[in-house]
Amino acid sequence: MKLNPTLLFFLAFAAFAAFAGLLHAAESAPRTNVLVIILDQLHAQALGCAGNPIVKTPNFDRLAKQGVRFAQAFVPVPYCSPTRAAMVTGLCPSSLGIGRNIDAADDPTRLRDPRQIYQSVLAAGGYHCHYLGKWHLGALDELSCFPDTAADQENIRKLTAARHRTAGNGIYDDGLRDGETELIGDVYMRSEIAAAHKVLRQQKNLPKQDIGIIGRSRVKPEFHSESLLADYCIELLKRHREEPFAITYSVSPPHAPWIAPAPYYDMYDPKTLPLPASWRDEPVLWKDQTSAKMGRIYGEAGFREYLRCYYAQITMMDTFVGRILDALDELKLSDHTMIVFTSDHGNMLGQHGMMDKSFGGFYDDLMRVPLIMRLPGALPAGKTSDALVTTMDIAPTILDYLGMTPLAKTHGRSLRKAIAGNDPGYTAVFGERAAPQSPDAARMIRTKEWKLCLHPRGVRELFDLTSDADETRNLADDPARARLIGRLEHDLRDHMQAVGDPAAARFSK
Repeated sequence: MKLNPTLLFFLAFAAFAAFAGLLHAAESAPRTNVLVIILDQLHAQALGCAGNPIVKTPNFDRLAKQGVRFAQAFVPVPYCSPTRAAMVTGLCPSSLGIGRNIDAADDPTRLRDPRQIYQSVLAAGGYHCHYLGKWHLGALDELSCFPDTAADQENIRKLTAARHRTAGNGIYDDGLRDGETELIGDVYMRSEIAAAHKVLRQQKNLPKQDIGIIGRSRVKPEFHSESLLADYCIELLKRHREEPFAITYSVSPPHAPWIAPAPYYDMYDPKTLPLPASWRDEPVLWKDQTSAKMGRIYGEAGFREYLRCYYAQITMMDTFVGRILDALDELKLSDHTMIVFTSDHGNMLGQHGMMDKSFGGFYDDLMRVPLIMRLPGALPAGKTSDALVTTMDIAPTILDYLGMTPLAKTHGRSLRKAIAGNDPGYTAVFGERAAPQSPDAARMIRTKEWKLCLHPRGVRELFDLTSDADETRNLADDPARARLIGRLEHDLRDHMQAVGDPAAARFSK
């Protein structure tokens, strides 16, 4: 049958118009934004969505209901700078030469151009990149992907000054309560806690920061720096609502000093807070280190006040983050903004009789962290993945979902397949401690069933995670485990060589 030429013309024109419409829709569709939220020292199980029946975290739980929660996410190093470097580079900290915290502005291991981080790729692709709060890796303005650093810092300073100037003494709440003594600055400490703090301060080899301050802050929540930073984050969302952005909101709590203001402080009754099953287990290996000393000095009353303030800090941060999430909804940005929520490492909440993180171990309480990702339409809602993953996977995953060029080299990998259920995750994750060249360097390998830790001077720990999830029985000296230890050591050495860990030679036979 011969078709009418006029009909053919109109069919062709209609097809072209439909294609042009689709092309225009694709070109005009908003690009996917990124919001990364990082807390410090957040224990993996200190969230309602992780099964904690005590802590109040409605907004973090909201993220989990709307996205994917990784229940087995681990950090490569259980303290700040190395793991923060791994998050943005996708590389093992040892391969970057970072094995300790970076405090000095001229530290030779700090991150700076031309070192590529995932924000470098995004900035080159037209994204507005901002990093707010705790960086801990040198000076942000040494990275060209953050061109607004100086302006951001000045704007935050002005915002803080204006709020404080307007409020005057209104930034403070009520005075001393029964049983409290004003000990340090704006912190009310209970008398028994203040007495323990004095004993702790007499100990040797303490961290630079005073980690023994535990009590009620007299500064109202809205005047805490994290609240002001949340307000500025919302300002940036409004500024960039019509253009692609990648913003990181990075804050210290839950972190020393262990203080929280009312009403959060009053949400938790220390007398009713359960202590962990292993809190009476005090390993000889760590008895002389600060976290163990702190546990002995503060005792049960101190543990309970510490837990109270820790949970209160988390709930306060949940409230501040909730304001940011609400702003995304109000600005109609939620549907095309990928959110990543995590922590740089965990924390001891009385496990093994310890507080804070100042000791040399690799317990899951330090190494495992929350990791939640949300992107409506692209990530499933309400899914929990048990795949073994690491925070080195964050950078590759963000670039993958945004359709950007991958980093030239990473040790992490995109979690897209794990999210889809097509990848069970790593067979093992690894941990590092101390600078690679240091005689105090320690290394860890953890599978779903076993954990082997190699410490200085030939000290080893082996835990059966299936039967001993609390890691209370060290099986390293059990002759029946010799073959298993040999296999784990072999896999650990292979990993160290593969990632270019300078300490590999020291751990080889």
